[in-house]
Amino acid sequence: MADVSVRKVDALVEFRARLIKFNRELAEDFNAMERRWRDLHDIWNDDMYDRFGTALADVTPGIKRYLAATEKHEAYLRSLIARLKAVTDLR
Repeated sequence: MADVSVRKVDALVEFRARLIKFNRELAEDFNAMERRWRDLHDIWNDDMYDRFGTALADVTPGIKRYLAATEKHEAYLRSLIARLKAVTDLR
């Protein structure tokens, strides 16, 4: 941590903020897409509807794993940023 600059810490702060925003939007948009797809069942009831549902089901576990894992990354980055800010404040 000897070569820590305020600019580098700011880059981590910005990355964390974008990560949080991306994750929130991903979770919200994916859930909304799944709801909208389900709502169309009465008017879109062909093979492609089922294939789309299968594709959603295939990617859902991966998206959930990603979101769960990045919660830990967000927390780690918060801690790292605090430690790095403490180092830069000592200078």
